[in-house]
Amino acid sequence: MIQAISAAGRSGSRLVDIAAETKLSKTTVHRLLATLSKIGWVEQDDESGTFFLGLPLVGYGSAAADRHGLLDVAEPHLLRLAELTGDTVYLSVRAGNKALCIDQAVGSFPIRTLNPRVGDRLRLGTCAGSLALLAWLGDDDIERIIRDDADHPGGNLGLESTVVRQMVDEARANGYAYFPGLLIPDSAGLGVPVLGADGDPVASLSVAAIEPRMTEPRRSQIVEWLQQEAAAFSEALIELDPRFSNSSMRRLSVNG
Repeated sequence: MIQAISAAGRSGSRLVDIAAETKLSKTTVHRLLATLSKIGWVEQDDESGTFFLGLPLVGYGSAAADRHGLLDVAEPHLLRLAELTGDTVYLSVRAGNKALCIDQAVGSFPIRTLNPRVGDRLRLGTCAGSLALLAWLGDDDIERIIRDDADHPGGNLGLESTVVRQMVDEARANGYAYFPGLLIPDSAGLGVPVLGADGDPVASLSVAAIEPRMTEPRRSQIVEWLQQEAAAFSEALIELDPRFSNSSMRRLSVNG
């Protein structure tokens, strides 16, 4: 089924086409598509009803990346941040209750053991980029996500809900997310959201490094660079679509 959707490329595939291609009944295809949509592997366009590969599959192949085109818009911002900071810079998007790392740029001072890696799906609030995505959601969404994590042991990698809430509050107060070495000792990360036209986060830019590289005044300088690039990135997305939002992510294609 994934192969059938992938073969359709940027035009997408209708349920009836998938059924014909896979030789499965429409009922079976509908049930399987519902499951794949739930985990984010497949997305359905609200207007046309056609199905496409979801962003989580970016880590497994280029079909989704080509369709979304997000990487082309993001690339200059990632490269500029990597050059300015010397550290590894990450681009993440939200995939349900997780953050999906879809690209990175490696600076002159890379730390290979740091997370995330391209294709990784991490719980929201468990690294700087995912914390930035979480902190700028609405209050109800934040509470629901934190509660869902609490109901699944190990879902938040052992972080207490109170710790996540505290980091969310600090991120909102400071205007950026700071993730200390709670999961990887002696590491630290900084992240900021990339906002859509509605003010909700559509992506995040983050920097990860060893903790000594994240002390003041360098931390404030990195935050300033992140915020500048995030604002410019947001402007570029809204220029493509004046109503750019999370739902626009499914339709974005600067290659087509």
